[in-house]
Amino acid sequence: SGQRRSTGRQVVSTQSTGSSGINAEYGGIEELHKVYPELLKRLDDSSDELRISVTRTLSTFFEVLPEDYDREFYKAHLQYLFRGLLVHLDDPDQTIQEAVFGVLQKRPKVYPKYLIGHIENVKTQTQVIPLL
Repeated sequence: SGQRRSTGRQVVSTQSTGSSGINAEYGGIEELHKVYPELLKRLDDSSDELRISVTRTLSTFFEVLPEDYDREFYKAHLQYLFRGLLVHLDDPDQTIQEAVFGVLQKRPKVYPKYLIGHIENVKTQTQVIPLL
């Protein structure tokens, strides 16, 4: 677990250097797709500072997606990202909630219908069922 945490922290550190270096350093979309699951895992880290850094990195992820990003072809990646982020809107720390919300606000470029669908699913799953 220590090695995994170290790797995640290195990814955040490397990714946080700015959007211009991400595609060049990681070799494009497929490499970005390999990185974001590690970033989502870091949202569960005990360090709030790291978690905030991850949200900035994920914002950058959305910013660097090219205009011709095939949203249909990569639908599973988008769904995984949205599910991973939505869980943290209920984080006990309001700062984390706000940071995650900031990431989700970047989504208009990334196909809003997926995010809206996931929000609807979460709302449906968390509705209280009246006792008979």
